[in-house]
Amino acid sequence: MRTKSVKKNRINVVTLGCSKNVYDSEVLMGQLKANDKAVVHEEEGNIVVINTCGFIANAKEESVNTILEYVDKKQSGAVDKVFVTGCLSERYKPDLEKEIPDVDEYFGTSDLPNLLKALGADYKHELIGERLTTTPKNYAYLKIAEGCDRPCSFCAIPLMRGKHRSKPIEELVAETEKLATKGVKELILIAQDLTYYGLDLYKKRNLAQLLKELSKVEGIEWIRLHYAFPTGFPMDVLELMKEEPKICNYIDIPLQHISDPILKSMRRGTTKAKTTRLLQDFRQMVPEMAIRTTLIVGYPGETEEDFLTMKEWVKEMRFERLGCFTYSHEENTH
Repeated sequence: MRTKSVKKNRINVVTLGCSKNVYDSEVLMGQLKANDKAVVHEEEGNIVVINTCGFIANAKEESVNTILEYVDKKQSGAVDKVFVTGCLSERYKPDLEKEIPDVDEYFGTSDLPNLLKALGADYKHELIGERLTTTPKNYAYLKIAEGCDRPCSFCAIPLMRGKHRSKPIEELVAETEKLATKGVKELILIAQDLTYYGLDLYKKRNLAQLLKELSKVEGIEWIRLHYAFPTGFPMDVLELMKEEPKICNYIDIPLQHISDPILKSMRRGTTKAKTTRLLQDFRQMVPEMAIRTTLIVGYPGETEEDFLTMKEWVKEMRFERLGCFTYSHEENTH
């Protein structure tokens, strides 16, 4: 039998998935705090917001299981309300509403004002850049853009996050200044595609200019780059990396595969020769650079020859860090 929770309007935000979701949850919690709402740890909350991931099969399964876990808690009276937001909700809202109707309301990735309204709060435009950070005090994520314009055949991110939208440099500098006053020393720049930054706002790739401005912020000591794309990489970023000590000699650049037939099928817009040359340029221009990448195995049509080509190439490139994932088919991608 369901018993009413004795807790009152204490909100627990549960974050699943990637660093972009962590950032979004921090923004949500910052808005809630500005509305004098109590943001608490799991055991103390009677209202739960689940920020879901819908990227690949395992992530979707974790998100669904987490929703079901909190629906069970609602039915037992341990919590009063359950709200769901994030990529899974954006992509599968009608299905979720049908299959798990006990959730109070589902919201998409661009529904923050409506989510806040459901939580009894107002969206405060003047709070741009204000967040309740959840990372250790010394570092924080800085999301410089949202969405992706790339046509990669395996990826559902454009379906969930929309087209690429860069944030203005001055807005990102202001956000960084606020982080520095809180003691943040290291910025980790994130986006679905860092290297596309600025093409929509400034009609050119403007990542290097952004990095110059962020490097001027007093208190910031390190700036690290995550999630670059190999096609159209702005080489002026490497020139700046050599000159500016605050920019770490590090790049996270998911390459996904290296066999030419697979790259063509994936619509990556590059070749083995071009990618090899790019990485050689990285090493030549910034000899101390650490490179991290991710690769997909088991992509449809991948032959033994394709796999061995990638395996031998990885041995040759000697990445400092590498993650390997099995292919996960996503609906409405091809």
